[in-house]
Amino acid sequence: MIRKIKTILILLFCMAFVLSYISGCASPASVNLIQKKSKSQTDTGEEVTSQRLDEIKNKLISPPVVLSHRSGEIIYGSGDRELIFIKGYADKGNTIEVYVNGVLAQSNVVVDTNGNFETSNGVEINEGKNIIKLIAVKPSGAKSLPTEFTIYLNIPQKVEYKIYENNENLKEIGSTYYSVEDNPGVYIKGKHMPMSSIFIKVNDNLVGEIESDDNGIFELSDIILKTGDNEIAVWAKTMDGFTSAPVSTNVKVVSNLDVPYPSTLTGYSKGNANYLNWTKSADTDFDSYKLVRVEDPCTNPEYPENDVIATFSNIGSTSYVDKNIISGRSYYYTLWTLDKGGRAISSNVIAIPKPVYSIQIKPLPATGDSTISRREWYYQPFEITNTGNVTVNIQPFMVWIKLDPSFDEEKEISPIWEVHLWNPENGQYYYSEEDIYETYVADWAKTDGYTVTEEKTEYREEYGKEDGDGFISERIDTVIKTTELTEKRSVNLKRVMKTTVKTTVTITDLTTGDKEKTTTTDSTTKLVEPEKVGSPIEGIKPGEKIIIEVKIQNIAAENGEKIIAHFHFAPVDCDGHFYTDEIVSTGDVIAIGRSRF
Repeated sequence: MIRKIKTILILLFCMAFVLSYISGCASPASVNLIQKKSKSQTDTGEEVTSQRLDEIKNKLISPPVVLSHRSGEIIYGSGDRELIFIKGYADKGNTIEVYVNGVLAQSNVVVDTNGNFETSNGVEINEGKNIIKLIAVKPSGAKSLPTEFTIYLNIPQKVEYKIYENNENLKEIGSTYYSVEDNPGVYIKGKHMPMSSIFIKVNDNLVGEIESDDNGIFELSDIILKTGDNEIAVWAKTMDGFTSAPVSTNVKVVSNLDVPYPSTLTGYSKGNANYLNWTKSADTDFDSYKLVRVEDPCTNPEYPENDVIATFSNIGSTSYVDKNIISGRSYYYTLWTLDKGGRAISSNVIAIPKPVYSIQIKPLPATGDSTISRREWYYQPFEITNTGNVTVNIQPFMVWIKLDPSFDEEKEISPIWEVHLWNPENGQYYYSEEDIYETYVADWAKTDGYTVTEEKTEYREEYGKEDGDGFISERIDTVIKTTELTEKRSVNLKRVMKTTVKTTVTITDLTTGDKEKTTTTDSTTKLVEPEKVGSPIEGIKPGEKIIIEVKIQNIAAENGEKIIAHFHFAPVDCDGHFYTDEIVSTGDVIAIGRSRF
């Protein structure tokens, strides 16, 4: 190549000389002009021509020839950048400049005495298309035209994955993992090309080799980390043999074995808002406060998310104003404190404002006549309204059922009835008493009490006074009178029943007739509730109204025979305790029998 260039330069020089000579011969005037020139002028012209030829030769630089790569070549790499080493041929004494995508990547690459050069430090190319340009530079600074070619860097798809606490809660782990264990196990789930081999390394130890499924999904549980710094690397090998670059994640495990210290929650109602305050957490691994609110007193305000109304990530936050309320309605609040390990502890539960359990009952027009033939029904509806400020459960119970006449076992046919309590709107029954043929009275509802008397007589004998046969000398009469009285007052939502036991002992000397009488009285009290003969009516919200009907059926009652049913309804708390001062009653519901003709 160099020889060809030299030959071309010599031919160009000769042609210029010949043309100049011919031109001189064709023009006599020019000959005369030349002849007139002095010898010094001729010498100067020759020097100028020589300099111009030298300049032309210096500017004519051969572009580099690339021997190591071809344009359009595809290189497969494991990362998004790779080094390539370019070899080629250029004029000796020159240096080479290398440009990648218009940016100078290397300069002063030396061409040796044999015209060879190589980018010994490597040239960095990026993923995708890379345009490479090489320019030869002479010591004078003159540069050749660029030699340009294209190289494509193809990188296998990288593994995508996330790290979770476990495969149940799918709580993602960040750069710092606060764990309740010293060596927690974590769960990795990710995606790559289908049917690829996935490799997982933790702290330079290969802990898993699995295969992605037909959709490219892979997962591995119980990957053990250590307390402190951990490096997790995941890479894949495709079915066609290409290995992706490892994708690394650094996770620092902080062992957190202490339960957070609970805050104390207080609050009050003012205007149309509830004001909450709490003590600041003392937890060094504090994560957040979560304020939880519920309306149903039977629902514990639990964390997590379903009833959370506010979250505070600032440990200094100690107050909140809840304006999203219905004025007058009672709400239940608790504050949960969470640490970075996911542990949670609740404060006390408070109700704002104070809960009021109250219901009202109103009779509605009865359906049909209360005088019913056999197998007919009588319906007496009632409207019950929750007049309190909390969602309430209502416990129905039977106070009494009275039959007139009373059941007589000696009679072949006695009056038989059925009594039910139900919701006609949804068909749900709360009380059923079938084939009633005797009177039932709930003792709990009695306020006049009842008394049971027990009497017994014993004899005391003394021996050896007459013929050794013995004889009776004393008679002991004992009378035990037990009175139970249920008082109207209540304690802890139950009624107080007082039981008084009066014991009278009379000792009679049978030989003299003398008597000795001794009386002792012992009183005790206990809390009692009525027999819960009905199923509770649950979840009645403040202001809500429901319809309850007393259903009575004549099974075998004759003309004029009647039944009197009397129900109470008591609001109850979550443990089923009665608010006795808020009991409402149906009053007597009377049905009269009539024979069928």
